[in-house]
Amino acid sequence: MEDILKIAAENPIIPVVKLERAEDARALCKGGICCMEITFRTAAAKDAIKKVAEEVPEMLVGAGTVIGAGQVEDAVEAGAKFIVSPGLSEEVVKKCQELDVICL
Repeated sequence: MEDILKIAAENPIIPVVKLERAEDARALCKGGICCMEITFRTAAAKDAIKKVAEEVPEMLVGAGTVIGAGQVEDAVEAGAKFIVSPGLSEEVVKKCQELDVICL
């Protein structure tokens, strides 16, 4: 599991994005922002995370607005390195612990 303090120290700006094109992630990296949170507010979130994780490996990608264990599984399977939940959800935290992924 990556250390959250290390992630925060290396990435003082972590944009929250709705992303459907890996090219947009590549452009962010070229601009010096190599960490992003893709929200699970759209049906395209899992595919977007997978596309960025595969096509832009220099981007540290996480999943946001995660509200259930199923979304944690989907996000991690797609390549998310951290999970952000809009509130404290024991279900989300337990699944993150089980999968050894950072949960915020």
